[in-house]
Amino acid sequence: MYIQSIRKPSALLAALMLLPAIAHASVYGFLDQGAMRYFAGDDAALMSAAIDAALADPTGNQTQTWRNDATGSHGSATVLRSFEKDGRDCRRVEIQNHAGGMDGRAIADMCEMDGVWKVVRMPE
Repeated sequence: MYIQSIRKPSALLAALMLLPAIAHASVYGFLDQGAMRYFAGDDAALMSAAIDAALADPTGNQTQTWRNDATGSHGSATVLRSFEKDGRDCRRVEIQNHAGGMDGRAIADMCEMDGVWKVVRMPE
């Protein structure tokens, strides 16, 4: 009984530590059918950071790249255009990734809602 009570908090702590990574990956879960399914290590976090940086750029005309030297995976996020929809700031973003010998590409319209960028449409 005593060993179980020690393990439960450890398991709970491990699960809580994973929540930010899981939540962040779920925002960009629409990419999981491409190269993203071969992501390992910090690949998803690096990709998410590049997408977030591209979306946050007020000029909207820079490509943000990422690379994980440990896995060889890499990619980029480019805002193709900025627009407004229903009073919200929106961006059309092209996301390219390479992992596990596979290339992936997606274009998504994303709008900022309550401080979080969410996919509102997949034009392609």
